Amino acid sequence: MSQKLIIDTKAFEAQYPDKPFYVKHNLCNHPLFKIERLLELLKVLPEHKVDYYTGKVGVNEDKKKAPPTGLTAEETISQIKSAQSWLVLKNVERDPEYRQLVEDCLNEVAPLAQPISPGVKQYEGWIFLTSPGSLTPYHLDPEHNFLLQIRGKKQCYVFDANDRDLLSEEEIENFYARFGVVGKLEFNERYQDKAYSYMMEPGNGVFVPVNAPHWLQVQDDISISFSITYYSKDVYRRTRLFRFNSQLRKMGITPSPYGQSPTRDAIKDAFIAPIQNTKKLFGFGPKKNQQY
Repeated sequence: MSQKLIIDTKAFEAQYPDKPFYVKHNLCNHPLFKIERLLELLKVLPEHKVDYYTGKVGVNEDKKKAPPTGLTAEETISQIKSAQSWLVLKNVERDPEYRQLVEDCLNEVAPLAQPISPGVKQYEGWIFLTSPGSLTPYHLDPEHNFLLQIRGKKQCYVFDANDRDLLSEEEIENFYARFGVVGKLEFNERYQDKAYSYMMEPGNGVFVPVNAPHWLQVQDDISISFSITYYSKDVYRRTRLFRFNSQLRKMGITPSPYGQSPTRDAIKDAFIAPIQNTKKLFGFGPKKNQQY
């Protein structure tokens, strides 16, 4: 089996899991990313695993509230060069061929990640197709994410998840409190000076840390990106604690921020972990019999 990812181990050890960094890959000519094959994949994915919106939005807009494009998902993929759209195929690992690719890639990551963030599990794959010039607004994601560029160029701006001037404690708590119906983050132009900037070209990609806000701008060709994600024990733990802090805040109690006091975090987690099933509470978590 040929190597899928090319990861600088020194960069990984120095930056992971809190800072973004470049990676390389050998997937640009993989047949699973041909438009014809993506149209086949579309047919086997449930409707709720396909999202598509106009790509003509601003950094601080909610793309879900933008006017519809008038195209179907199939038309969007087929006409992606002129559709002025953004489309994502979610959980592509439902298809056996894509699942194998996701596993092949992340099995290369796991030996590096496991000593730093134990409990690597729940491999998932997402494929993004975006029209030239389209923008993905400012947002964050709750998992470890390697975003790989397959076709086209895309400017990626990633921000520090731990900078509370950019992302307040209340914002991140609310993100987890309403997981599954995620509202947009508020972007201020002054934030931009703090961005890590990456030009994503075919053959490279970026590691986007958990909870790191980011936004992306496609250049003058269509963009195809492959996002491979996974969770770890720490991700589940911080999810429990952020949500618990949100509940305390609603009760009029100002909680100690996550990470400020390891002792308080440990006490909280010892209380809530036994009574909170991650999958039921947050709408995500390890699927039955899916351990990596």
